[in-house]
Amino acid sequence: MNTNRFDNFVAKNLPQALKRDTVQSLGDRSTYIGSSDIGGCLRKAYLDKTTNYEHDLATLIRFQRGHVAEGIIEKMLDGLNPILQKEVKVTIDGFDLKAHIDFCLENKDEIVIIEAKSVNTAVDKPYDSWIMQVNFQLAMLATQTQKKLRAYIVAINLNTGWFKSFELNSNKVFKEMALENAQVLANALLNKEEPAPSKQPYCSTCPHKKSCPLMTRRTEDNELSGDLLEIGKKLIELNVKKKELEKEFEEKKTLIEEYMQTCGVNKIQVDDSLISLSNSVTSVSFDTKALKENEPELYANLFEKYQKTSQRKGYLTIK
Repeated sequence: MNTNRFDNFVAKNLPQALKRDTVQSLGDRSTYIGSSDIGGCLRKAYLDKTTNYEHDLATLIRFQRGHVAEGIIEKMLDGLNPILQKEVKVTIDGFDLKAHIDFCLENKDEIVIIEAKSVNTAVDKPYDSWIMQVNFQLAMLATQTQKKLRAYIVAINLNTGWFKSFELNSNKVFKEMALENAQVLANALLNKEEPAPSKQPYCSTCPHKKSCPLMTRRTEDNELSGDLLEIGKKLIELNVKKKELEKEFEEKKTLIEEYMQTCGVNKIQVDDSLISLSNSVTSVSFDTKALKENEPELYANLFEKYQKTSQRKGYLTIK
């Protein structure tokens, strides 16, 4: 693909600018364990901190959706004077744990954490990784205050405008899981031993996927877990609903179509929508099957001369 001078400039300048912004707002992430490190794949978190790698430009731009979502939520909180990117720090076995909390609302009695999440699909409930991340933040914050603590996760789909909030209180199970993951990651970093990977919704975009053990034995391991399992369950549920809706759609479409044919109308208004019925048409096509059966030599010659190769993208089937 041809690029102009502006494209070349952006390809060089944007990664540098984003890296500077990250260091200014979050510091050197290789020197501490953050709340976003312990909710997902610990192998990725470890390699992110210990290897040099570069994301492609498209990935870097996609990452900015999270910052856009934060900006929208900041507008939602207008007038409430939220604390932005509140840093809470604890040390475990000589390794720093830090939580950079997107927003904190604080009064004399309580502190409310608000965590922003950018999504590309609607979610019915928060992912386990989100809950773990927020419980890590709550646990860290609890070391510095006696105030009551609670949290909201606000998920936003920037493409559709959909958003939903989920209220969370401290959960002992998820808190222990978060702290355990922090301990595992700290030990891995201190001992320079790569931790085990885990399946995540972002496996396809992980910069370390080519060397991941889970990706190299893909034909042997076909079970989902964690957040991916929840997504898989939702996919099956939606597929059932889709079949039911398609059946109902065809039934109702047939009734309206028969009505319009009987009345001789080709357009009807339903509230703000317009239903149109097209006229029947006759088309002529070339019967290649008949040609192959009746004129095999001619078919072979034509096929050899005019054949073309096309590739169809792989697709999901659900049984």
